[in-house]
Amino acid sequence: MKPVSPGRLARSRGGQSGFSVVEGIGGLVVFALLMGALTYGMGSLFSEQAQPQVAFGQQAYARAPSFDNFRDAVDLHAAFSNAVDQADSVIVLGGARSHPTLDPNGPSSALSASFEDCVLTAAAAGGGLRAYSSWDQRQLNFSQFSAYFTASPDPADFTILTVQGLSRITSITQQRRHRAVVNGQDLALYEVTYQPVDWSSGMPSLPTNASTGTRPAYSYRVYYAAAEDVWSLPPGATHYWYRADTAWTRDHEGPSRVVFADPYALAGQDGSSPVSPMSRFIYFLAQQR
Repeated sequence: MKPVSPGRLARSRGGQSGFSVVEGIGGLVVFALLMGALTYGMGSLFSEQAQPQVAFGQQAYARAPSFDNFRDAVDLHAAFSNAVDQADSVIVLGGARSHPTLDPNGPSSALSASFEDCVLTAAAAGGGLRAYSSWDQRQLNFSQFSAYFTASPDPADFTILTVQGLSRITSITQQRRHRAVVNGQDLALYEVTYQPVDWSSGMPSLPTNASTGTRPAYSYRVYYAAAEDVWSLPPGATHYWYRADTAWTRDHEGPSRVVFADPYALAGQDGSSPVSPMSRFIYFLAQQR
């Protein structure tokens, strides 16, 4: 058998080994460039798919379902839940049955978006027995609230004040539903805002939004076509009562069910489905914690 020279053996083995190191690196570079171009192209494509928005009251409302607004809603409700957990009492103004005999149907007036008071002036000098009914708080603090009560309230409107002690307001949460024709479309627009009140220094301050530097600190705004504003449990507040004795002017308010608009839920029905969506942000709030 004729012996094979070392050089020929090396050439033979090199021909069987596939890609060289240089060729492998070149292939990886080409692959990286292709993937980068694909990623950039897809990013450009989706960046141009803007979320439909309308302008109303100098604010932008995104069409539901909206991922960005749902993310903002999660942040807002985390802060709201924390304020409720730390509160001594919760005042819910607006909604249905704010009083079983004096306002059996509602909707009652909420406070306007401009309300930013930090202290319940009358409650500070009042008795504790009147501190834990939203109706009594409405009457007790009428001189303070009256300038802010909304006219022609919507069933979805409400204001929630969390209170520590008898008078320190620690947060102001508002929901408003506006009905309007925008660009020829009949729309239902939901605005939810949350403004904390910081008492850590002993004096109240109103923190601003971390991104914009403006108030309220948290908010989200979405809209639906009016025909799609259909919910299994409609947004708004409903008051429940343990006792209401008009003869003795005694009442004992139970919890309130509060339903916030959900930016994720598309509230439209196709006409055949019997199911309409339910909000993920529903609370059962006791007046006294």
